[in-house]
Amino acid sequence: MGPEILLAAKLPPEHAAAIEKEFTVHRLLEADDRDAFLRQVGPSVRGVVTSGVRGFDKALLDALPLCEIVSVWGAGLQALDLNAARARGIAVTNTPDDSKIAVAELGMALLLAAARWVPDGDRFVRDGRWASESYSRLGTGLAGKTCGIVALGTIGRAVAARAAAFDMRVAYFGPRKKDDVAYRYYADVKALAVDSDFLVLCCPETEETRGLIDADVLAALGAGGILVNVARGKVVEEAALTEALGAGTIRAAALDVFANEPEVPEALRRSERLVAVPHIGTQIEDVREKRKRLTVENLKAYFAGEPLPGPVHVPG
Repeated sequence: MGPEILLAAKLPPEHAAAIEKEFTVHRLLEADDRDAFLRQVGPSVRGVVTSGVRGFDKALLDALPLCEIVSVWGAGLQALDLNAARARGIAVTNTPDDSKIAVAELGMALLLAAARWVPDGDRFVRDGRWASESYSRLGTGLAGKTCGIVALGTIGRAVAARAAAFDMRVAYFGPRKKDDVAYRYYADVKALAVDSDFLVLCCPETEETRGLIDADVLAALGAGGILVNVARGKVVEEAALTEALGAGTIRAAALDVFANEPEVPEALRRSERLVAVPHIGTQIEDVREKRKRLTVENLKAYFAGEPLPGPVHVPG
């Protein structure tokens, strides 16, 4: 078998199997005692596979004195301690793919689902109620409405293009104005919420964005407003959102992510104004197949001394 690898995140079973086909794999998340497990296998581990969400930190690398490479399953970098990897001369790779487009597509799907109460209508039909009663819950249209986007990065721009195709006005908030777009810019997220019918969160989780969408922003979005989150759960103050949904001070929320997933507070789960999916932004076949292949190819290329397919950091 190939070099010893620490699998430090939960991957789809077939993806983990693809790694095990090429390498000797130690599964960290299956260990009863994490520290004891690392003391046992750490001295022989030469590579790590983790996810962009779970990432890695200095403490993990310190437990792996022979580690040479971290292969990240996914494109996200926010959970990676790149400084720790650089200090140790450890290579870091990821799996660049079309996941940002997939997330944007899901964002629009959630926006539409909340606007037209699609899950609620689905339950109405499945429960057999249509035969004896009319469905009376009114949706809201998209054309002519304002889609406010929080962070006009790759995902935000893809959402903007799709919103514009539905004849929506597009506006955005971010740390700086973009010179290459004509969308209206807001330097204050609360001001954007006031003028938005739909507020779509596309930002990374950082110290600046945690709790960005608080009670004041939700109040500014108003009783007709819909919040869509395909960013990170902790960007939203979940208790404030639950209260706003319960009080009807916003129209609806459509969420792919949650603050402490997979745990979702019962009061939030039970809201009739919530549309929710279990963090499936990148969960499409073409993205996942590319991730599986590149995760293994990055490792194989590194140990063969070949160019890395998805370099994030290559020691000089």
